[in-house]
Amino acid sequence: MRMRFVVMVMLLPALMRAGSECRSSCRLSNISITVESEECGSCITIDTTACAGLCKTQERVYRSPMIQYYQNICNFREWTYETYEFKGCPAGADSVFTYPVALSCDCSKCNSDITDCGVLSQQTSSCTAH
Repeated sequence: MRMRFVVMVMLLPALMRAGSECRSSCRLSNISITVESEECGSCITIDTTACAGLCKTQERVYRSPMIQYYQNICNFREWTYETYEFKGCPAGADSVFTYPVALSCDCSKCNSDITDCGVLSQQTSSCTAH
């Protein structure tokens, strides 16, 4: 009996750490965005940060039509915008590309007013040659 107690006490810190990792893995992630400007005739890859990971959610057995249903997703909590200016563009061309940079993340309801709440493509983006 004493041996089981010692083993449980030794495993407790590891189990608590594993539990905290499984609760939420929503965090900053380095990503690359490929941007093509046909007007400027150039293609660039921008490195930035976004939010990625899993959020705790519970699926209801019964969905009442009276209660709105949603799941928490990994969202930007704080962000800023950065701008890249394409070089060598003709006069009057739209040479500026502005993109978000995540500063922190959290699990929250998807706000479709500012976020595309659909499924992201798993394909790697790249520039096309014309």
